[in-house]
Amino acid sequence: MLLPYAYATKRKQTQEERLCEQVIDRNRLYLLPSDYIIDSMDNDTLYHIFDKYVNSYQFHCCNVSRQGLRGGSGKNICADDRFKPSDPCIVYSFGSKFDFAFEDDVWRSFKCEIHTFDPSLSFEKSQIPYFVNFHLIGLSGKDFNQTKPGNRRYHNTLFRKVWEMQRLSTIQKVHSHKNKIIDILKIDIEGWEWDALPDILLTESLRNVKQICLEVHFGFRHKHSKNTWGNVPIQNQLKILKRLYETGFRIFMSQTFEWRSLYIQGRKISTLNELSFININF
Repeated sequence: MLLPYAYATKRKQTQEERLCEQVIDRNRLYLLPSDYIIDSMDNDTLYHIFDKYVNSYQFHCCNVSRQGLRGGSGKNICADDRFKPSDPCIVYSFGSKFDFAFEDDVWRSFKCEIHTFDPSLSFEKSQIPYFVNFHLIGLSGKDFNQTKPGNRRYHNTLFRKVWEMQRLSTIQKVHSHKNKIIDILKIDIEGWEWDALPDILLTESLRNVKQICLEVHFGFRHKHSKNTWGNVPIQNQLKILKRLYETGFRIFMSQTFEWRSLYIQGRKISTLNELSFININF
């Protein structure tokens, strides 16, 4: 089991931070059960546990800032003094399909060094903002080249046939960011977050990450499908969220998408959620 990182330095809390923490103290935190109990649960119960967990905030951010549009491409970040990006700052954005609304707002707000990663589409007919360092690379739990069907399309544009996939630790090393702070890590990779996150946690690649904007696809890919998102069992998906908590990441904002919902035992549960985390070790 991964243990929480030690605080890098002891710092005196501001009055604002103390008041924010008191808000959460008054609301009892809901934490995930042990791995043993998770393994003993049926699928319906796992869906209910997931729904309760992602909608139970673990940290109160006083200044939530929306970067990008209100839809799926935009993300919520915490702009409290303790966590907001400050010059010099670095942002990693995984998954874009050449939609740079998130990057546009981050640049206007913080003037960070921005690296955007997406292996799926070619540069043809694409306009990349001058402040974005774009990489035809995808995020994965291992370094390899993935062959994709040549007939798949996105908005009438063919996907590339071969995708270069890399681990987060590899990307940090290649760009000399291994020992630098990543102010915002955005991961929006259509269910494959479950494939990438175990390696990210194992290699401690989140040690210097302040915030994570994570889109999670939970459970099975479709209502009657036997295939799970990222080909990762539902129990392990919950365990990954639990490891993030143990590593020091706290949910301060959650957004559900109604169009990806299931009715389970009389309760409507969204299986697609946008989660925003801060790292309490900063």
